Amino acid sequence: KSERERRLQEELHQARRLESVGQLAGGVAHDFNNLLGVIINYASFVAEELPMESQAHADVEEIRRAAERGAALTRQLLIFSRREVVTLEVFDLNTLVADLENLLRRALGERVALQIELADEPVSIKSDRGQIEQVLVNLAVNGRDAMPDGGHLVIETGDAELDDAYSGMHPGLEPGQYVRLSITDSGTGMEQE
Repeated sequence: KSERERRLQEELHQARRLESVGQLAGGVAHDFNNLLGVIINYASFVAEELPMESQAHADVEEIRRAAERGAALTRQLLIFSRREVVTLEVFDLNTLVADLENLLRRALGERVALQIELADEPVSIKSDRGQIEQVLVNLAVNGRDAMPDGGHLVIETGDAELDDAYSGMHPGLEPGQYVRLSITDSGTGMEQE
């Protein structure tokens, strides 16, 4: 065999292995998503039986929210394995960020201070909730890794008015009203621009 044929055969073998991994990940994610659905339902049943002001009610609600975040993450695996389509919905970005705060603080650890600055008004977007959660977690973890001696990570939401000059510098971006999600950190790795 020629070198080119050998390389093409290797690439085909690698593509088949990746497809198998994707199918396996999709199967596991599908089963795990079903388990999380049961946890979410039972947590909701228990929460209904507990007094709203009790600590137990708050704890059960935290379990339910964590399971919902887990379900959103498994949707990412299902999307990766092409077993689930992206689910677009309108939701408040402020609520999503606030719901992720505890998870982000745990992921960042004690050496990184998390500061969250949410817009005063709801910031509605139409997107896949799981994808936005995944982006936020990934950016936070990347920021943490860029700050081995500690630092600050700031997440901000708000509105942005993009004018003709800005859209002219970014082909395909129309001028108008947009939602802004900003993640900044004091770590190394990127230039200021």
